[in-house]
Amino acid sequence: MTQAEAFAQKVRRLALNRQGTEAQVFLPEGFLYLRADGFARFAQGPGAEVLSGFALARGELVLCFSDGSALTLRHRLGRLQRRVGYFS
Repeated sequence: MTQAEAFAQKVRRLALNRQGTEAQVFLPEGFLYLRADGFARFAQGPGAEVLSGFALARGELVLCFSDGSALTLRHRLGRLQRRVGYFS
């Protein structure tokens, strides 16, 4: 099981702000706060240490892990969608 698959099982909810600069990923042990704008780029909270990077796009969040796996989170028709893939 990749790190992205293991992390996807923990995700309960995703909250994105309207500007697309902040995201909160709710987990059983708390929430992971991500921010990416012109002034700051950071991740803090449970699970931040396993991330090698992240990208906030329109309506979706891509989390990259150190083993080369990636997890894409987004809302579609009111439901949270999780898609596991790989990045190069």
